Amino acid sequence: MKKVVTGTSLILSVVLLGAIFVDSGADTIEAHADTTSEAKVNTSSQVSNAYPKFVSADKADQIIDNYLSTADAQQLQEIQNKVESVAKTTVDGEDTTVSISDEAMQTAIMSVIAPNTGIFQTRSSKGKTKIVWHGAAKKGNVDIYISSHMLNVAKKQGFNVLAQICLLPLGAIPGGVGFVVRSALKNALGEILVKASGKGFAKGRVFHFRGAKYKSWSYQ
Repeated sequence: MKKVVTGTSLILSVVLLGAIFVDSGADTIEAHADTTSEAKVNTSSQVSNAYPKFVSADKADQIIDNYLSTADAQQLQEIQNKVESVAKTTVDGEDTTVSISDEAMQTAIMSVIAPNTGIFQTRSSKGKTKIVWHGAAKKGNVDIYISSHMLNVAKKQGFNVLAQICLLPLGAIPGGVGFVVRSALKNALGEILVKASGKGFAKGRVFHFRGAKYKSWSYQ
């Protein structure tokens, strides 16, 4: 029997990797008739962005890319918290799956960046990123599914950002096992990112680990 839990789970309680540190900033939001103006005051400069009430999914991706490229540790933590709240945990026998769809991920991130902006979802793709544990996490038997969309995010923003905003379940692996899996995944994903064409990824990938040792990858 499968049991589905929506919301923050124990598996999502620990950050996967250390945050990327840049100058901290404070956000203030001022609403107007047809747009939402969000001003971020930084120690070195002040940046103002105006977002419409509705944007397409492609435009939302552009907004997210721009935000992540300059996000500091606190801003990434806010996104992380939101993602935790919408991720789903499913338990089926000894298998535990933590997952989030591309659509839910995009909506969660935009709710942090531009909370008063809605998204027109017209895409047919149903990509999903998920972690499937086989038995106890400490045994290191896990399959890591990364959607093509999130692979393209990693290609632009780097592994650390992908880890913080999406691959949070890995943070629950204790001690040396967690370090080995994180390092192996970073290396395996790094090789794939280097070889990726300019067009990016059309298919997601699954990374297979047994006993905390990286074995292989396959297409989703």
